[in-house]
Amino acid sequence: MAIWNSTYYSVGYHVLNQAAPFDLVILNGNLATSRWWHPSLEVAKKHWPQKNSMNGRIIFLELPGCGESPAIRSKVNIPNLVSTYSELLLSLKLQSEARIMGHSTGGLLSCYLMAQPQFQFAKALLLDPVGPNGIQFDDSVIEKYEAMKTNKDLTAAIIAFTILNCDTSTPFFKNVILEDTFKSVQGTGSLMVQALRGLDSKSILGKIKTPITVLFGDQDILLPREDAEEISKLVPGSNFVLIEGAGHCLNAENPEKMGQLIIEHLT
Repeated sequence: MAIWNSTYYSVGYHVLNQAAPFDLVILNGNLATSRWWHPSLEVAKKHWPQKNSMNGRIIFLELPGCGESPAIRSKVNIPNLVSTYSELLLSLKLQSEARIMGHSTGGLLSCYLMAQPQFQFAKALLLDPVGPNGIQFDDSVIEKYEAMKTNKDLTAAIIAFTILNCDTSTPFFKNVILEDTFKSVQGTGSLMVQALRGLDSKSILGKIKTPITVLFGDQDILLPREDAEEISKLVPGSNFVLIEGAGHCLNAENPEKMGQLIIEHLT
């Protein structure tokens, strides 16, 4: 993991070389880290149609205060964060047929990156993304985020609530999901959530030329389905896929299914 320092933010990023047939940029959901994607990507790795030409990189971008990104203490400005990621990706010189994938908060941030004229992503895959109207969480949710900073049991309960049929006894939950979330919430608290409250991104979506596949779990109780559907309606050539029996975090709930969807929609 490396750190990219810009005028606005310092963010963690990780590059896996020769890991895919094309460059693939991945943005996590709030409080999550790149480690949440590893099981799904291991499934995808076994089934890439172009396995004989694995010349692409998988590039993980962490949110401010999450993963290995340094902690933040002031409200996040989304355009400034997008500028930070843009500088980083330009320095990495993406391949011409690069793809982008984002989950939840990372899904909406992926849209902002696709709207930048300096990038021409070939395809995009968004998993239960924050929609063009931002999020509508009330103050009680903000208070819970702040309370999670000092209460690991509360953190476990809340993050498990977002993962359908979550088994909190598994090593992956205890050692990866919970540890990453508790560290991230201490690094960012509710600051990202506050930045997304009522954020109007419709004009951004109107600039996107990349065809997007929007995946949404039919059991997602965190974000409204209609917001995710609106992304696919506002971006030409895009489509919406409802995933039966999935919640908000398919990459954590069913890595086998998520890996298959990566293959299906990004190759």
